[in-house]
Amino acid sequence: MSEQSEHHGLEEIVLLFDADGAAVSAEMLFAEFEALVNRAAPLDERAASVVKAVYGVVATGLRLRGLVFFQFKVDEEGLLDASFNVPLRYLVRNAGAGPDLGMGSVRLACRGQCPVPWHAVNLWQPQGEGDAHPAMLAQKAVWRNRLGLKPMATTPVHDDVVCSSVSEEQLVLEERLTKTFGEDGKVSLQQLIAQHNQQLSEVGQKYRADLAQQQRGYLDQIRDCRDEMQKLKASLRHEQERSRRLQELLRGEP
Repeated sequence: MSEQSEHHGLEEIVLLFDADGAAVSAEMLFAEFEALVNRAAPLDERAASVVKAVYGVVATGLRLRGLVFFQFKVDEEGLLDASFNVPLRYLVRNAGAGPDLGMGSVRLACRGQCPVPWHAVNLWQPQGEGDAHPAMLAQKAVWRNRLGLKPMATTPVHDDVVCSSVSEEQLVLEERLTKTFGEDGKVSLQQLIAQHNQQLSEVGQKYRADLAQQQRGYLDQIRDCRDEMQKLKASLRHEQERSRRLQELLRGEP
């Protein structure tokens, strides 16, 4: 993907926050973040952690028009979790109203306000008031423009077309998921995988428990058989000794 959105000359950026979500710690163009998603580049300084981030859409005047407060995992090698599947563009396009950053309210998607409920687990909730609010921190980072952003929208950008470059296939998929799970569904891909793994683990544990119980039963049977054999051997020896003594008496032996 190019550094700008395909429509309206919007710029797309990703800002990384500290663990508390109280300060911007890194800035990148969306293309750079895509390299992380594709595991083509590492994020060594965030290895073995969960990273809070913000996806932002920037219009003319370096004005933020939409924000998605999302998070992702980074493994011990500094690579972004391969299961990451948050549809950032779709979420910002369908996000609800957020705070006014000085030029009107922005669209905002976060854990407490997610247009696709089952993706809420992959978002985080911004905390703070006024200039300390993470949305304002993001806007200030955009105003500093360390990324050299040059949004070139020449026509008014309406909220209902923010980042409308989302693919038709993605829209159809999200609509199907909504029909399948309903608006109150809260199942993400990661949760489905976790549930599947949990079910496999439970089945495995039950199988091992049943197998152990069967083995204990077989061992008990073997011990019972051994005890019975010992009794039979003892009885046989007793009968053999009795037979020997009778034979001795018949031969007149003392």
